[in-house]
Amino acid sequence: MSKRRKFSDEFKREAVGLTRQPGVGVSQVARDLGVGAGLLGRWRRELATDKAKAFPGSGTPRDEELATLKRELARVKKERGFFARCGGVLCQGVVVKYQTIQRCRGAYPVQLMCRCLKVSRSGFHAWEQRPRSARAIDNARLLVRMRALHEGSDGVMGMPRMHEELGYEGETASPNRIARLMACEGLHGVPHRRAWRKKKSGVRPDTVRNHLERDFAANEPDTKWVTDITYIRTAEGWLYLCVVLDLYSKCVIGWAMADIQDRQLVLKAVLMALWQRSSKEPVILHSDRGTQFTSAEYQQFLQGHQLVCSMSAVGHCGDNAAAEGFFGLLKRERVNRRRYRTRDEARSDVFDYIECFHNPRMQRRLDARDQEYVALTQLSAKTG
Repeated sequence: MSKRRKFSDEFKREAVGLTRQPGVGVSQVARDLGVGAGLLGRWRRELATDKAKAFPGSGTPRDEELATLKRELARVKKERGFFARCGGVLCQGVVVKYQTIQRCRGAYPVQLMCRCLKVSRSGFHAWEQRPRSARAIDNARLLVRMRALHEGSDGVMGMPRMHEELGYEGETASPNRIARLMACEGLHGVPHRRAWRKKKSGVRPDTVRNHLERDFAANEPDTKWVTDITYIRTAEGWLYLCVVLDLYSKCVIGWAMADIQDRQLVLKAVLMALWQRSSKEPVILHSDRGTQFTSAEYQQFLQGHQLVCSMSAVGHCGDNAAAEGFFGLLKRERVNRRRYRTRDEARSDVFDYIECFHNPRMQRRLDARDQEYVALTQLSAKTG
């Protein structure tokens, strides 16, 4: 009994290839190769119907294994790249997933992203074609104004002040909504920088006391003023700034800048404020216990101009919080974001902040508050 012959896949492919030559029949090739014509015909049918890229045999060809591994590796790389780009969107809602797919559709197939995020393609396409809601339209309108306010503040306005400014314009958006929209647009405020340790305070005169008692509210202009001194770093050295604020309008009504910190700096700032005073009624002028404010010349100047001197207690920085708050805004929104080469450059920038940014903004806020008070008064008179 003869042993049954075995044929490799390559042999079968080459044998079938011979039958495809012009003028050569299957029977002739079968005789030449020593195989049956029926067997050769079966090989032709198997290769023609493409049941498998290789003829049936024991095991998977190595090149097919490599091709499968390469395809799987490419799929894993795509999925990993997509997950790295989409962030923690798996923990978010369906709308956030749809937004991620829409944002990344230029880099990854929609089918792959839908499979990774476990959402349906039909749902994604239906969401794309759905018209925007009234809330989304209002958010887009609000974002236009928020970008303008943020840009107008030189990129320093955070959520609390953004909410305050929008409120003065009549917007009713909540702080959480504003914070969410600012985070989506990448709008951020400027964090507060830690203050330096202050110098030792002077001795308060016996006749002077704290008239404000941390009551920074004023119902009329030119009734309560606060003053203080701060320093600004430049490449040429320190530039000292003294300001006088009216607690009614929160505007800087007097200011002075100099290379040294002395009582003349304070007197110039107070004198500028006096020039803008509308009446001769006594005004409370509050300060800390700096030596410039406790000097005899400063005290005599106040007495001669109907100004009631008020001073903070020892170690109580909150007693002059209104002036310190303005300096905090000035440093955070302007000074700490600059590098001044000269004192003149710092003077010009501080002047721009006070007269072109801070005071106009405070005046608009005051006008809006007055208009609201007038409207409420008229409404009360009609209903009463």
